[in-house]
Amino acid sequence: MNKSIFFKLLASYIGLVIVAITIIGSMQVYLVENYLIKSKEQEMVVRGQELSNMVMPYLMSNLNPRPVILNVNRADRILGTEVWVIDRYGKVITASADHLYCEGNTLEAMDLTQLQSGKASIKSGQSEYFQEAVIRVVTPVIHDNEFIGGVILYSPVRGVNDTSKNMSKIYVGAALLGILISVFIGIIFSRQITKPIKRVCEITRNIADGKFDERVEIHSKDELGVLALSINHMSKQLSELDSMRRNFVANVSHELRSPLTSIQGYIDALLQGKGKDKQEEKNYLQIVQKETHRLSRLVNDLLEISRFDSQTALFNMDEFPLRSIIDRAMKSLRLQTAAKDLIITTNLTSDLPLCYGDEDRIEQVIYNLLDNAIRYSSDRGEILISAIPYDDDILVEITDFGQGIPSKDIPFIWDRFYRVDKARSRNEGGTGLGLAIVKEIIDLHGGKVMVESTPGEGSTFGFTLKQSGG
Repeated sequence: MNKSIFFKLLASYIGLVIVAITIIGSMQVYLVENYLIKSKEQEMVVRGQELSNMVMPYLMSNLNPRPVILNVNRADRILGTEVWVIDRYGKVITASADHLYCEGNTLEAMDLTQLQSGKASIKSGQSEYFQEAVIRVVTPVIHDNEFIGGVILYSPVRGVNDTSKNMSKIYVGAALLGILISVFIGIIFSRQITKPIKRVCEITRNIADGKFDERVEIHSKDELGVLALSINHMSKQLSELDSMRRNFVANVSHELRSPLTSIQGYIDALLQGKGKDKQEEKNYLQIVQKETHRLSRLVNDLLEISRFDSQTALFNMDEFPLRSIIDRAMKSLRLQTAAKDLIITTNLTSDLPLCYGDEDRIEQVIYNLLDNAIRYSSDRGEILISAIPYDDDILVEITDFGQGIPSKDIPFIWDRFYRVDKARSRNEGGTGLGLAIVKEIIDLHGGKVMVESTPGEGSTFGFTLKQSGG
């Protein structure tokens, strides 16, 4: 593919040079040829005016100007020019020795009319009297503002054509030299482009093979430089994603191994009859049940995260009252609340507008945040739930007065499987995915999540949600 690009660039460059040289050369030859013809015509007009003055006495006296014209013809033939003379009626009265048969011929009426007005007549092209293309100039002979005759000069275009041909040969030689130079420059130019492209292809193949530490070293400011920066950025992102994937797999494995090991241990103990009595066996079964529930929550959370990542999670967007889903979340967690003898206080304004979003997903958000607050609250503590209008949104905050979160942990609190107190979270049945799910849901609703915490005093988790019609 690299060779294909190289030769395409080279062919395009050379083709452009050839087209440019051809067009410029053709125009130049045409302009020079046209300039030479015009110069020749002007030269013949001047010569014709000189001859008109020479033959004027003969025409005035009705004498034959043959002697003068023959002498002029002998002189002008060296320059390739023939001279004839016409009378006031346009009839040829004197011609060169080679064209005596033309005597008596009459000039065309159009040309005669032009001469009678005192203007010279100029024409180029084939002539019936010559075997080649010629330039014909007819200058009037005027005496006392009266047309009394004219002088015709014929000169072949051969000399102009010869000059054009010589010039064309010189130009073709220069063009061939220019093409050879352009081929050399084109090869260098094409290699400068294809070499970094080849390097880019190598890097992308390595990235495809999982070598995310590869970087493209192109520092130009053109499109290739932008491409290199994009590939390097992609490589960095893929490296981070690969690291996240590895950490995710490791975390999932660890999270699954802990409850499975616990379940396996207690089941083995039951099968081996290690329980001292029925009560102890019941305790074993309760622990197995607890770990099973933990596994079930973990699998459900993983499925939810997977749907978000694959963008297959379905959202049923509609308006709904926030108070009702807060009440449902509190009711679902009443056993956990009662176990710690906690008091949950709600502070919702009476004019709180309806929210717009997926009601079930927002209930899951409030459930996860409230469950998190319950886990980290001290016994006989208090939890505060508030909601107020906030511009076109609604700001919901859940505050606990528990142990709080160290400032160093706050930037990572929304990461998957991140725990501030890992041992305590697992003992209380946390999966480490609750806050990550909260952030995914709120992000997909176009809202924002936030957290404020002071160690030893508690934490406030909040999020914004669009108002209905906002």
